[in-house]
Amino acid sequence: MRISRVQITDAALLRDFAERTFREAYEHLNNPEDFQAYCEKAFDPAQLASEIQHAHSTFWLASLDGQPVAYLKLNFDRHPPELDSQRTVHVERIYVDAPFQGRKIGEQLLDFAHEKAREAGAEWLWLSVWQANPPAVRFYERCGYEIFGEETFWVGEDGQLDWLMKKRVE
Repeated sequence: MRISRVQITDAALLRDFAERTFREAYEHLNNPEDFQAYCEKAFDPAQLASEIQHAHSTFWLASLDGQPVAYLKLNFDRHPPELDSQRTVHVERIYVDAPFQGRKIGEQLLDFAHEKAREAGAEWLWLSVWQANPPAVRFYERCGYEIFGEETFWVGEDGQLDWLMKKRVE
C-alpha cells in the first residue's frame, strides 16, 4: 500500500472518493434531507480545497496498484480541553473503501497517523466516532484508543453524539 499526501491537484479525486465512502457508510442511517445538506457543505469543491490548503491540516490517500482504497485527514491545531495539552493530533477523517475493509488498511492508516503525531512531537492522537457505530468504537479500542469525552457532530440539523477517543503517542 502506498500512502501519499494529497495536493491541491488531487482535490477532485479526493472529493469524489471522500463523498462516495461517506455516503456508503452513513447515508442509509440518516435523514435524507439532513444528510444531503451535510454532503453539500462538507464536499463542496471550494470547501475541500480550503481544507487541503490549510496550513495545519494534511490529507493522505492510500492506494493499492494505483487505485485509491482509503484516506485520512490529520489536524495539528485542534486540541480538546479534556486532554489539557496543546500537543495533540486530531484524526478528523479516516475512511476505507468498503471492498477493502477487513484487510487491516484502517490499522495501517492509524499507525501512519501515530507516526505523524510522533514526528510532530504530540502527546496524544485523538478522534471522534459516532456513538451509534459500535463496530467502529470497538475497532478503535482494539487499536489502543480509549474514550475520554463526547461531542456533537452535526449532520444538517441532526446533532449526533460522538465519543472522543485518545491514544498516547509514544
